[in-house]
Amino acid sequence: MSYYKNVLCVYPHQKGIPEKKYCPPIGLEYIATVLEGLVEKVTLIDMRFELNLDDFIGNDNIDLVCLSVNWDYQREAAINIITRIPSNIKVIVGGRYATVSVEELFATASNIDIIARGDGEEIIRDIASGLSLKEISGISYREGGRIIHNKTRDLSSLNDAVYPNRKMRRVNYRLLYKNIDLGLNIDFISTSRGCPYNCKFCTFTNNPLGQKRSWNGRSARSVVEELKTIDAEFIFVVDDNFAADMNRVEEICDLIIAEGIKKIFVVALRLEIYKYPQILKKMFQAGFKILSIGIESAQDKTLKTMQKGFDVALAERAFSEIRKINFYNHGYFIVGCIGESEPEMLEIAPFAKRLKLDTINLSLLRTEKYSPLNELIAKSRGYYVGEGNIICSEEYPLERLRSIRHRISRSYYNFPAMLRITKKIFTAHIIKFRYLVKLIVIFSLGGSLNNERGKY
Repeated sequence: MSYYKNVLCVYPHQKGIPEKKYCPPIGLEYIATVLEGLVEKVTLIDMRFELNLDDFIGNDNIDLVCLSVNWDYQREAAINIITRIPSNIKVIVGGRYATVSVEELFATASNIDIIARGDGEEIIRDIASGLSLKEISGISYREGGRIIHNKTRDLSSLNDAVYPNRKMRRVNYRLLYKNIDLGLNIDFISTSRGCPYNCKFCTFTNNPLGQKRSWNGRSARSVVEELKTIDAEFIFVVDDNFAADMNRVEEICDLIIAEGIKKIFVVALRLEIYKYPQILKKMFQAGFKILSIGIESAQDKTLKTMQKGFDVALAERAFSEIRKINFYNHGYFIVGCIGESEPEMLEIAPFAKRLKLDTINLSLLRTEKYSPLNELIAKSRGYYVGEGNIICSEEYPLERLRSIRHRISRSYYNFPAMLRITKKIFTAHIIKFRYLVKLIVIFSLGGSLNNERGKY
């Protein structure tokens, strides 16, 4: 029997807050899909595109609202939504930010009934099935004026049978650059969770509660069955480490090729993939043409401190192998690593050029509540956690770090770099010619790939 009848799943957004509108709220879509088989009606809304929440709350006999709050910049938008929800409607909040901010959210919004801590699929199934709240692990909830914190739920394996029902979407997600629609349909897919490595800076190695999340992948067949439901031609694989199991990667590629699926995939990997040249060839054939690889630093001392598992020499050797296939290689770097001087940070651009990366992303080092970085910060004289959880120091405050990042970006992205990027996109058959023309026009008007990096 259904405990709830009409559920509204809300992805919060507040006007004026910069956020990429081409990213579907895939985590909330998992929740909505689980609910579909348990309640009479589920409505999924993305407030980046909707004008009035009241149109949904007031007219449809809603008895449960689920909100996803993953990032601190969503907090105010979520609170504004929650405070407008009538008291007779049950409110559940989940997501990364909600998980580590339980007490603060309960104190700020008096009509939050339940907060789901960690993965939400099993939790929402238990709640929607009418299980007593005291029996549901992984939640905090109000009872008699008190906040009750149930025990933390053990991390579970992924369910091959559960993936987002994209028919629930009210919008099509398309690639935007500086609010210009490039006409390219975008989608996300999650094929695994967790990572077997222990990079010290990584906020995703552990779940928001500090639990180590061992790598767990869906079967190759499950992944390909989901791909058959996706219309978009451009797909971001949102796994922390898609290639933790290269045998699975090869099986996925074989099935994609056999099924005749024609997509372009953006995928995050570690540079150790260079050891598998035959599988890399299959990946390119299957459409995995854009590789995002975390390099993080141009300094061996930093790579060792951050427990990356490789040094500068190995990175150069790895990319010399990866470049034998015409992948579009995107590298991630961190500006402001603990112990690095400004000249050492500025070596990122020439190092990235030696690796012959097509594009780079420059992030500032940040931490979270349970990050192993916090211990390193405490031991490092002059370092502190600043705005947006960015790690700063007396010598390198936030504005100076931003300035250094800008200098690195300007050094890397020049006119020859734009020509090189355009050539790679064309020769690797990554996007169709009409999309490429739009990109060229944008860049000629002063665009920069690294301007899409967000607030920090």
